Amino acid sequence: GEQVLRRPTGIARDAVRGLVFVADTHAHDIKVFDDDGRLVDTVGHRGDGPGEFNFPTHLCFARGRLYVTDNLNARIQVLAASGEVALRFGERGLFVGNLVRPKGVATDDEGNIYVVESLYDTLLVFDPEGRLLLSIGGTGAGVGKFFLPAGVWVDARNRVFVADMFNGRVVVFQFLGGS
Repeated sequence: GEQVLRRPTGIARDAVRGLVFVADTHAHDIKVFDDDGRLVDTVGHRGDGPGEFNFPTHLCFARGRLYVTDNLNARIQVLAASGEVALRFGERGLFVGNLVRPKGVATDDEGNIYVVESLYDTLLVFDPEGRLLLSIGGTGAGVGKFFLPAGVWVDARNRVFVADMFNGRVVVFQFLGGS
């Protein structure tokens, strides 16, 4: 990525195809590299339409799809392997489930989508179609509270790890399954 990336922020990997995706925040696109570090594609450009980005940051690759936090468009975009937009959800607002300052994004093995909403200090859980299921958190230092959470990751056992930045900790939740 040297001499190619302007402001790399998020990274994800497709192990099957040997591709590394990098959110190039100031370029408003996603750079795609092969495992040898060669640029093979650039996805998107600045804008607010489908497949366009406004300061993309965090990425997640799962089940053949790339999940992109499209930060200043206040949404999540999900790209199919072809690069086409498979799903878009989120909007600015004052209500639970709105995405004002989305940060990290991750998925569990049932396809639920976890999004850190840093302005409201919450972890939002959406179903695979982008419908809000649950909001966890709120501002604070106590159990289940966050103070400027930034990242989220889900491991193979469906444990959900949240980087709770200003509280200086990582909070772990266990997803028990929806069935």
